[in-house]
Amino acid sequence: MILDVVALVLLFGGLTLVTIGLYGLLRLDDMLHQLHAAALVTGPGIVLILLAAVGSRNAEIMTSAALLLLFVLVTSPLSAHAIAQAALRREAEDDEA
Repeated sequence: MILDVVALVLLFGGLTLVTIGLYGLLRLDDMLHQLHAAALVTGPGIVLILLAAVGSRNAEIMTSAALLLLFVLVTSPLSAHAIAQAALRREAEDDEA
């Protein structure tokens, strides 16, 4: 029972963070501001959602969630960096033209 409540709280917290990140992504004008909102809030939100998988008590689901968590923790900063570099390059090209 306690594990179910903890999983529900983690899931609700993760979904709240992801929703806030989506709102920031849709409402902000500049690409770098959108990236900032999405990267800061959505990463921890996804981590909380994947940690909520422990409440399933299923070994396959927990293993998949652990592998996804590792994948997200490795690729999220790399993709954010690549997007930021592309946005800066685009701004520099627009300034030259």
